[in-house]
Amino acid sequence: MLKTPASGARRIVVSTLFALAVCLAVPANAVAQSGQEIAQGTYDEATIDNFVKAARQVVALRKQYEPKLEAAPTKEAAQKLVDEARGHMSAAIASAGFTDAEYMEIARTAQADPTLRARLEALVGTP
Repeated sequence: MLKTPASGARRIVVSTLFALAVCLAVPANAVAQSGQEIAQGTYDEATIDNFVKAARQVVALRKQYEPKLEAAPTKEAAQKLVDEARGHMSAAIASAGFTDAEYMEIARTAQADPTLRARLEALVGTP
């Protein structure tokens, strides 16, 4: 099957959105840790709860936009969808009380702290 330039561009844009979603959300599939271990990650329960709310919305948006991006007919249409998804993700993050930078900092901290990461993964995966 021949690949058109639009399909290659679409794949790049889809990859970009996936990368954004990965940066903005923590995967959801681990065992929860105790509240005392969260404190070692320097985030209180309210911050953790708000991060989880935002992460769940970000994951839902990613799932919503994946098929739209894959079906985008042009690079421009795909880019418009990426921009739209980013805007919705930023709004979800803001509604949880974070700036994008604050949200990303918690995500980066979770990547470096296995205890915090496990806790967030478990919470994001729990409805």
